[in-house]
Amino acid sequence: MQNKLQFYFAITVVLIASPLGIIFWRTLANQEPEWWPLINSLALLFFLSLTLFIPKLKSLMRFMTIIVIIFLMGFGGGWNWGLIPFIRSTQTWIIWSNSVPTLIYEISFHLLRLTPALVILLFLFASNRKWNQFYLTKGNIHAKVEPTKLLGIKKPESWLKIALIFAIVFVAGITLFLLGFNNFKFGDFKTNFSTIPIAILIALLNGFNEEFTLRAAPLGELNPTIGKTSSLLITTLYFGLGHYYGMPSGIIGVLLSAFLGWFLGKSIMETKGIAIAWLVHFLTDIPIFLFFLAN
Repeated sequence: MQNKLQFYFAITVVLIASPLGIIFWRTLANQEPEWWPLINSLALLFFLSLTLFIPKLKSLMRFMTIIVIIFLMGFGGGWNWGLIPFIRSTQTWIIWSNSVPTLIYEISFHLLRLTPALVILLFLFASNRKWNQFYLTKGNIHAKVEPTKLLGIKKPESWLKIALIFAIVFVAGITLFLLGFNNFKFGDFKTNFSTIPIAILIALLNGFNEEFTLRAAPLGELNPTIGKTSSLLITTLYFGLGHYYGMPSGIIGVLLSAFLGWFLGKSIMETKGIAIAWLVHFLTDIPIFLFFLAN
Protein backbone atom coordinates (compact mmCIF):
# COMPACT_ATOMS: atom_id res chain seq x y z
CA MET A 1 0.00 0.00 0.00
CA GLN A 2 1.40 3.36 -1.04
CA ASN A 3 1.40 6.39 1.25
CA LYS A 4 0.32 4.63 4.44
CA LEU A 5 0.19 7.83 6.48
CA GLN A 6 -2.26 9.46 4.07
CA PHE A 7 -4.36 6.29 3.90
CA TYR A 8 -4.73 5.91 7.67
CA PHE A 9 -5.38 9.63 7.98
CA ALA A 10 -8.16 9.52 5.38
CA ILE A 11 -9.83 6.40 6.77
CA THR A 12 -9.79 7.86 10.30
CA VAL A 13 -11.40 11.02 8.98
CA VAL A 14 -14.27 9.23 7.22
CA LEU A 15 -14.97 7.14 10.32
CA ILE A 16 -15.25 10.34 12.38
CA ALA A 17 -17.37 12.02 9.70
CA SER A 18 -19.63 9.02 9.12
CA PRO A 19 -22.76 8.25 11.20
CA LEU A 20 -20.79 5.51 13.00
CA GLY A 21 -20.97 7.36 16.34
CA ILE A 22 -24.68 8.03 15.82
CA ILE A 23 -25.26 4.32 15.20
CA PHE A 24 -23.40 3.49 18.41
CA TRP A 25 -25.40 5.93 20.54
CA ARG A 26 -28.78 5.05 19.06
CA THR A 27 -28.11 1.34 19.52
CA LEU A 28 -27.11 1.63 23.19
CA ALA A 29 -29.10 4.64 24.38
CA ASN A 30 -31.76 5.17 21.67
CA GLN A 31 -30.56 8.74 21.12
CA GLU A 32 -27.19 10.47 20.76
CA PRO A 33 -26.30 13.33 23.15
CA GLU A 34 -26.79 16.82 21.74
CA TRP A 35 -23.09 17.55 22.19
CA TRP A 36 -21.89 14.50 20.25
CA PRO A 37 -21.78 16.09 16.74
CA LEU A 38 -19.82 19.00 18.22
CA ILE A 39 -17.07 16.59 19.30
CA ASN A 40 -16.93 15.21 15.76
CA SER A 41 -16.87 18.73 14.31
CA LEU A 42 -13.95 19.78 16.47
CA ALA A 43 -12.08 16.58 15.62
CA LEU A 44 -12.61 17.15 11.89
CA LEU A 45 -11.48 20.77 12.11
CA PHE A 46 -8.37 19.59 13.97
CA PHE A 47 -7.62 17.08 11.20
CA LEU A 48 -8.18 19.81 8.63
CA SER A 49 -5.63 22.00 10.42
CA LEU A 50 -3.11 19.15 10.22
CA THR A 51 -3.31 19.20 6.42
CA LEU A 52 -2.31 22.87 6.50
CA PHE A 53 0.84 22.37 8.57
CA ILE A 54 2.11 18.83 7.96
CA PRO A 55 3.76 18.60 4.52
CA LYS A 56 2.91 14.91 3.96
CA LEU A 57 -0.79 15.64 4.54
CA LYS A 58 -1.12 18.80 2.42
CA SER A 59 -2.25 16.76 -0.59
CA LEU A 60 -5.36 15.81 1.42
CA MET A 61 -6.41 19.37 2.26
CA ARG A 62 -9.14 19.53 -0.38
CA PHE A 63 -10.39 16.05 0.53
CA MET A 64 -10.49 17.08 4.18
CA THR A 65 -12.42 20.25 3.31
CA ILE A 66 -14.97 18.25 1.32
CA ILE A 67 -15.55 15.92 4.28
CA VAL A 68 -15.95 18.87 6.68
CA ILE A 69 -18.50 20.49 4.35
CA ILE A 70 -20.51 17.28 4.10
CA PHE A 71 -20.48 16.80 7.87
CA LEU A 72 -21.44 20.36 8.74
CA MET A 73 -24.29 20.26 6.23
CA GLY A 74 -25.86 17.31 8.07
CA PHE A 75 -24.65 13.95 6.70
CA GLY A 76 -22.51 12.84 9.64
CA GLY A 77 -25.11 13.90 12.18
CA GLY A 78 -27.65 11.50 10.80
CA TRP A 79 -29.48 14.49 9.28
CA ASN A 80 -30.49 15.58 12.81
CA TRP A 81 -27.60 18.04 13.19
CA GLY A 82 -26.04 20.49 10.77
CA LEU A 83 -27.07 23.33 8.48
CA ILE A 84 -29.77 21.47 6.52
CA PRO A 85 -31.49 20.08 9.67
CA PHE A 86 -31.28 23.58 11.16
CA ILE A 87 -33.03 25.09 8.13
CA ARG A 88 -35.73 22.42 8.34
CA SER A 89 -36.26 23.23 12.03
CA THR A 90 -36.90 26.94 11.46
CA GLN A 91 -40.42 28.24 11.84
CA THR A 92 -40.37 29.57 8.28
CA TRP A 93 -39.58 26.14 6.82
CA ILE A 94 -42.12 24.36 9.05
CA ILE A 95 -44.95 26.75 8.17
CA TRP A 96 -44.10 26.57 4.47
CA SER A 97 -43.79 22.75 4.43
CA ASN A 98 -47.20 22.40 6.10
CA SER A 99 -48.81 24.63 3.50
CA VAL A 100 -47.73 22.81 0.32
CA PRO A 101 -48.66 19.38 -1.11
CA THR A 102 -46.49 16.49 0.03
CA LEU A 103 -45.00 15.90 -3.42
CA ILE A 104 -43.96 19.56 -3.75
CA TYR A 105 -42.37 19.37 -0.32
CA GLU A 106 -40.39 16.25 -1.25
CA ILE A 107 -38.97 17.94 -4.35
CA SER A 108 -38.05 21.01 -2.30
CA PHE A 109 -36.44 18.88 0.38
CA HIS A 110 -34.21 17.10 -2.13
CA LEU A 111 -33.29 20.39 -3.76
CA LEU A 112 -32.23 21.58 -0.30
CA ARG A 113 -30.10 18.46 0.08
CA LEU A 114 -28.30 19.42 -3.12
CA THR A 115 -26.67 22.37 -1.36
CA PRO A 116 -23.62 20.36 -0.12
CA ALA A 117 -22.89 19.43 -3.75
CA LEU A 118 -23.12 23.07 -4.81
CA VAL A 119 -20.87 24.24 -1.95
CA ILE A 120 -18.28 21.56 -2.76
CA LEU A 121 -18.44 22.45 -6.46
CA LEU A 122 -17.79 26.12 -5.70
CA PHE A 123 -14.93 25.18 -3.38
CA LEU A 124 -13.27 22.99 -6.02
CA PHE A 125 -13.56 25.70 -8.67
CA ALA A 126 -12.14 28.23 -6.21
CA SER A 127 -9.23 25.80 -5.74
CA ASN A 128 -8.57 25.87 -9.50
CA ARG A 129 -9.70 22.28 -9.99
CA LYS A 130 -10.97 21.28 -13.44
CA TRP A 131 -14.12 19.31 -14.24
CA ASN A 132 -12.20 16.16 -15.13
CA GLN A 133 -10.18 16.28 -11.90
CA PHE A 134 -13.31 15.56 -9.86
CA TYR A 135 -14.93 13.37 -12.54
CA LEU A 136 -17.81 15.74 -13.30
CA THR A 137 -17.76 14.71 -16.95
CA LYS A 138 -19.55 12.04 -18.95
CA GLY A 139 -16.40 9.97 -19.25
CA ASN A 140 -15.98 7.03 -21.62
CA ILE A 141 -19.10 4.95 -20.97
CA HIS A 142 -17.78 2.27 -23.31
CA ALA A 143 -14.51 1.87 -21.40
CA LYS A 144 -13.67 -1.69 -20.44
CA VAL A 145 -14.36 -2.94 -16.92
CA GLU A 146 -11.14 -4.10 -15.34
CA PRO A 147 -11.57 -7.80 -14.46
CA THR A 148 -12.43 -8.49 -10.82
CA LYS A 149 -13.62 -11.54 -8.88
CA LEU A 150 -16.24 -9.47 -7.04
CA LEU A 151 -18.14 -8.96 -10.30
CA GLY A 152 -17.34 -12.37 -11.74
CA ILE A 153 -15.80 -10.72 -14.81
CA LYS A 154 -12.95 -12.67 -16.34
CA LYS A 155 -12.56 -10.69 -19.53
CA PRO A 156 -12.95 -6.99 -20.36
CA GLU A 157 -16.54 -5.86 -20.95
CA SER A 158 -18.06 -2.47 -21.74
CA TRP A 159 -18.98 -0.45 -18.65
CA LEU A 160 -22.32 0.50 -20.22
CA LYS A 161 -23.24 -3.16 -20.74
CA ILE A 162 -22.18 -4.26 -17.25
CA ALA A 163 -23.82 -1.23 -15.64
CA LEU A 164 -27.19 -1.95 -17.27
CA ILE A 165 -27.03 -5.62 -16.25
CA PHE A 166 -26.21 -4.76 -12.65
CA ALA A 167 -28.81 -1.98 -12.59
CA ILE A 168 -31.47 -4.56 -13.45
CA VAL A 169 -30.18 -6.84 -10.69
CA PHE A 170 -30.06 -4.01 -8.13
CA VAL A 171 -33.54 -2.75 -9.02
CA ALA A 172 -35.04 -6.25 -8.91
CA GLY A 173 -33.38 -7.03 -5.57
CA ILE A 174 -34.46 -3.77 -3.93
CA THR A 175 -38.02 -4.12 -5.27
CA LEU A 176 -38.34 -7.65 -3.88
CA PHE A 177 -36.97 -6.47 -0.54
CA LEU A 178 -39.45 -3.61 -0.35
CA LEU A 179 -42.34 -5.85 -1.36
CA GLY A 180 -41.44 -8.33 1.35
CA PHE A 181 -40.86 -5.92 4.23
CA ASN A 182 -43.29 -3.06 3.62
CA ASN A 183 -46.54 -4.87 2.79
CA PHE A 184 -46.86 -2.81 -0.34
CA LYS A 185 -49.87 -3.38 -2.58
CA PHE A 186 -49.63 -2.86 -6.31
CA GLY A 187 -53.12 -1.37 -6.21
CA ASP A 188 -51.64 1.66 -4.47
CA PHE A 189 -50.29 2.86 -7.80
CA LYS A 190 -53.84 3.33 -9.04
CA THR A 191 -54.42 6.09 -6.53
CA ASN A 192 -50.85 7.39 -6.49
CA PHE A 193 -50.01 7.48 -10.19
CA SER A 194 -48.83 11.11 -9.87
CA THR A 195 -45.98 9.94 -7.62
CA ILE A 196 -44.19 8.20 -10.50
CA PRO A 197 -42.77 11.31 -12.27
CA ILE A 198 -41.98 12.85 -8.87
CA ALA A 199 -40.13 9.70 -7.79
CA ILE A 200 -38.15 9.77 -11.04
CA LEU A 201 -37.22 13.44 -10.54
CA ILE A 202 -36.16 12.86 -6.93
CA ALA A 203 -34.14 9.80 -7.99
CA LEU A 204 -32.31 11.98 -10.53
CA LEU A 205 -31.54 14.63 -7.90
CA ASN A 206 -30.51 12.15 -5.22
CA GLY A 207 -28.42 10.12 -7.64
CA PHE A 208 -26.39 13.13 -8.72
CA ASN A 209 -26.12 14.48 -5.17
CA GLU A 210 -24.69 11.29 -3.70
CA GLU A 211 -22.52 10.36 -6.67
CA PHE A 212 -20.84 13.74 -6.81
CA THR A 213 -20.73 14.60 -3.10
CA LEU A 214 -19.91 11.22 -1.58
CA ARG A 215 -17.97 9.65 -4.42
CA ALA A 216 -16.71 11.66 -7.39
CA ALA A 217 -15.40 14.67 -5.46
CA PRO A 218 -13.64 12.63 -2.70
CA LEU A 219 -12.23 10.16 -5.25
CA GLY A 220 -10.85 13.02 -7.31
CA GLU A 221 -8.79 14.14 -4.33
CA LEU A 222 -7.84 10.73 -2.93
CA ASN A 223 -6.82 8.89 -6.09
CA PRO A 224 -3.74 11.03 -6.93
CA THR A 225 -2.47 10.61 -3.36
CA ILE A 226 -3.28 7.07 -2.18
CA GLY A 227 -4.22 5.26 -5.39
CA LYS A 228 -7.33 3.62 -6.79
CA THR A 229 -7.70 0.64 -4.45
CA SER A 230 -7.34 2.61 -1.23
CA SER A 231 -9.54 5.43 -2.52
CA LEU A 232 -12.31 2.96 -3.38
CA LEU A 233 -12.04 1.33 0.05
CA ILE A 234 -12.40 4.63 1.89
CA THR A 235 -15.32 5.98 -0.15
CA THR A 236 -17.05 2.58 -0.01
CA LEU A 237 -16.82 2.54 3.78
CA TYR A 238 -18.10 6.12 3.98
CA PHE A 239 -21.04 5.45 1.68
CA GLY A 240 -21.99 2.15 3.33
CA LEU A 241 -22.04 3.51 6.89
CA GLY A 242 -24.02 6.51 5.70
CA HIS A 243 -26.90 4.23 4.70
CA TYR A 244 -27.35 2.44 8.02
CA TYR A 245 -30.64 4.33 8.42
CA GLY A 246 -31.50 4.21 4.73
CA MET A 247 -33.81 1.88 2.84
CA PRO A 248 -33.06 -0.95 3.30
CA SER A 249 -31.57 -0.16 6.72
CA GLY A 250 -29.32 -1.83 9.29
CA ILE A 251 -26.44 -4.17 8.47
CA ILE A 252 -28.17 -5.30 5.27
CA GLY A 253 -28.46 -1.69 4.16
CA VAL A 254 -24.78 -1.05 4.92
CA LEU A 255 -23.60 -4.14 3.01
CA LEU A 256 -25.80 -3.50 -0.03
CA SER A 257 -24.89 0.19 -0.10
CA ALA A 258 -21.19 -0.60 0.34
CA PHE A 259 -21.21 -3.01 -2.61
CA LEU A 260 -23.14 -0.53 -4.73
CA GLY A 261 -20.75 2.23 -3.64
CA TRP A 262 -17.72 0.15 -4.59
CA PHE A 263 -19.24 -0.75 -7.96
CA LEU A 264 -20.12 2.87 -8.77
CA GLY A 265 -16.78 4.17 -7.51
CA LYS A 266 -15.01 1.67 -9.74
CA SER A 267 -17.09 2.88 -12.70
CA ILE A 268 -16.18 6.52 -12.02
CA MET A 269 -12.46 5.83 -11.88
CA GLU A 270 -12.34 3.51 -14.90
CA THR A 271 -14.59 5.59 -17.17
CA LYS A 272 -13.11 8.82 -15.77
CA GLY A 273 -16.59 10.31 -15.47
CA ILE A 274 -19.80 10.28 -13.44
CA ALA A 275 -22.32 9.26 -16.13
CA ILE A 276 -22.39 5.49 -15.51
CA ALA A 277 -22.52 5.91 -11.74
CA TRP A 278 -25.30 8.49 -11.96
CA LEU A 279 -27.31 6.27 -14.33
CA VAL A 280 -27.12 3.18 -12.13
CA HIS A 281 -27.77 5.13 -8.92
CA PHE A 282 -30.75 6.87 -10.54
CA LEU A 283 -32.30 3.59 -11.72
CA THR A 284 -31.68 1.96 -8.33
CA ASP A 285 -33.32 4.84 -6.48
CA ILE A 286 -36.54 4.81 -8.52
CA PRO A 287 -38.20 1.84 -6.74
CA ILE A 288 -37.09 3.19 -3.37
CA PHE A 289 -38.75 6.57 -3.90
CA LEU A 290 -41.79 5.00 -5.57
CA PHE A 291 -42.42 2.89 -2.48
CA PHE A 292 -41.65 5.78 -0.15
CA LEU A 293 -44.02 8.21 -1.85
CA ALA A 294 -46.76 5.65 -2.51
CA ASN A 295 -47.03 4.59 1.14
